[in-house]
Amino acid sequence: MLHESKWKELSGAFKWAHTHPQDNNFNAQPNFTAGLRLVEVRIPNYVIKGATAQLECLYDLDGEALYSVKWYKDGNEFYRYVPRDNPPAQTFRLPGVAVDLHNSSDAIVNLHNVNLQSAGRFRCEVSGEAPSFQTVTEHGDMIVVSLPDQGPPKISGGRPRYQIGDWVRINCTAGRSKPAVNLSWFINGEPAEPQKLRKYDTIVSGREGLETSVLGLQFRVEQQHFRNGDMKLKCVASLSTFYWRSNEESVEGDRPQKAPVLESRGSDSAFASNSRADPVQASKTDSLLKARAPSALLLLALATAATFAGVGVGVGCSCVGVSVGVGVGKLKRFVRQLRCSVATATTQQQQQQQQQQQQQVLLSAR
Repeated sequence: MLHESKWKELSGAFKWAHTHPQDNNFNAQPNFTAGLRLVEVRIPNYVIKGATAQLECLYDLDGEALYSVKWYKDGNEFYRYVPRDNPPAQTFRLPGVAVDLHNSSDAIVNLHNVNLQSAGRFRCEVSGEAPSFQTVTEHGDMIVVSLPDQGPPKISGGRPRYQIGDWVRINCTAGRSKPAVNLSWFINGEPAEPQKLRKYDTIVSGREGLETSVLGLQFRVEQQHFRNGDMKLKCVASLSTFYWRSNEESVEGDRPQKAPVLESRGSDSAFASNSRADPVQASKTDSLLKARAPSALLLLALATAATFAGVGVGVGCSCVGVSVGVGVGKLKRFVRQLRCSVATATTQQQQQQQQQQQQQVLLSAR
């Protein structure tokens, strides 16, 4: 409703226009270039729930007299400032709008303890006095934010270790908020490619309609994903410039320690023989020859000793004959040397048998 003084001024203007038809041109737009104008309307884009919001309406009268300043939310008036009234400021009840009257004026309106109902479109309207009754208006939108109620985002579905070729399938879930926060994935500090992201519908719950954001990450593990043996997966939750939280998991590459040894042995076996049975058969043949060597040596020594004694002993298919003109001293020295040779051969045979057992253990372990 218009103030009483404004009605009188409007009536007087219409009477003046009726008595001066030569100056009346309803098709022409009034020239307000030198009159009232709005300099700036400041409305915060985001306000945290429970905080205070300050609305500013800056204007320049440029010689005009101020009639009123009015504020509207979604088309409904909630604040009016008229310099001629006493008191000049008054408020009107509106859900979600609580004006701090003592800290408000013609240019500034403070809203305290804002809630989710406080969000909406706010419009400032400034009107001048007669005879122009010029009115200028401007609006802006304000969003009230309810921050996530569960701390940083949560990562689920991951494993402590991955091998090359495994699939990573994990989700990042933010706490309930209003509006829903923006989620993003990073792999080793680099933004994840869009084709690796899995988007889900926002979950709305509660009386206030709080929203839960969920974003998935899915990709096949490659060698490039591991840096110094680790892979870092980070989820970031953000909302405009006043909320930023993150959560990061570091996973290890699962590399079996025995695998490189087995691969190396397999490569050596492939180059040495086309069949696994060949090295086994060769090992048995060598063992047999080594086992028979000391026996042949002992038989040859006995034949030599018997020859010195004047007795012919057959070795293989031949017969060895030696005259008996050899001294007894030389014979004793020869026997001592023969005993040393037999002892040395026995020691070598035992060492070769131990090596053979170790080779068989390695072959069976393959």
